[in-house]
Amino acid sequence: MMNEVELFRVRIALIQAFLQDNGYDGILLSRVDNFAMATGGKRNYIWVATDMGANSLFVTKDGRACFVGNTIEFPRQMDEEFLTLDCGVCKFPWYDGDPAGAVQKSFSGTLVSDDGTIGENVNDQLAVLRALLTPIELEKYHRLGRLAADAMVATIEAIESGMAEADIAARLIAEGSKRRCLVPVALVAADERIAKYRHPLPTEAPLVSGSLAERKVKGYVMVVGCFLREGLVASMTRFKQVGDIPKHIPDAFGRICALDALMQEASQPGKTLGDVFALCQQGYRDLGFPEDEWHNHHQGGATGYAARTCKGAPGETFPVLDATWAQRVEEIAGINVALGAAFAWNPSAAGVKSEDTFILLPDGSKEIVTATPQLPQVDLAAVLGRQTDVVKTGIA
Repeated sequence: MMNEVELFRVRIALIQAFLQDNGYDGILLSRVDNFAMATGGKRNYIWVATDMGANSLFVTKDGRACFVGNTIEFPRQMDEEFLTLDCGVCKFPWYDGDPAGAVQKSFSGTLVSDDGTIGENVNDQLAVLRALLTPIELEKYHRLGRLAADAMVATIEAIESGMAEADIAARLIAEGSKRRCLVPVALVAADERIAKYRHPLPTEAPLVSGSLAERKVKGYVMVVGCFLREGLVASMTRFKQVGDIPKHIPDAFGRICALDALMQEASQPGKTLGDVFALCQQGYRDLGFPEDEWHNHHQGGATGYAARTCKGAPGETFPVLDATWAQRVEEIAGINVALGAAFAWNPSAAGVKSEDTFILLPDGSKEIVTATPQLPQVDLAAVLGRQTDVVKTGIA
């Protein structure tokens, strides 16, 4: 398996291909996700609640990579993030300068950036690179998925009747942290809040005054987590029953899991996210949900170096897997590498949702990396009327 030096060379070659194919001479990468994508998972953040990093990476079309940052970030970055990597330095005093200004003093030509500080903002165009994964990154997803699943199971097993949503979220974040994962998304909804909100921040009592009161679970609870490590994100959703729940929920839950399974099956090389989304739209109808249910929430999509590198949508042309980039890496770097991808679809309806992260290997096979076999499983064959290789977790 490739080491981090080889991974860095492949990631830089992908950026070179992007620059050359678009007629750009260099690109400044300042966003946390793009910095991780370009470096094979290195960290440029200090404040975690932002998309922007504390320093940047500049890459030229001929493959030169350069750390761009101030004198505060320089020592740690070079000692801990770039220790083994072939990377130049473009630094400036913390009180006098910025990445864009430093790059423009040292480089010329048609330059672009991922935040609009230099030339065109090409962040959206980089989505395909954030989605492409080498074998070592696919193995990282195996390990990240296991850590995420273990953290989620530990959280689910700890939930009891009367537990506050905020305490459940705190447990999820703590369990992730124990496993050296950041948990940038921790959503929790108890009982009727599950049906009302697709992005339910856990309720918290206000510091001084206000009308919002903390909610405690009585019947069942939904727990949503995104787990981040080395730039990669594993997303998953699980449910726990602690009391009485609406009678229709178990049936609706099985059907939404079946839709998730259909979407995973349809995520094949040569297809687009729009192709999978069209099946999703039909699936809502076929499985007895309102025809426009998909209007109420995005349905997920490709993941990788972002929670969603591209979301599925009607007519979306983003490829499930574009193998031509492997050929470009070989042309530029002389490295023969097979590329895969990762996905996190999340169909939902009132009171129910299904979400796991799975990887698509270069040979076309798939594996759910966030599987939780310790918890009950949905009988998908009974819902679909046929066998499927997909396995989905039921309400615990």
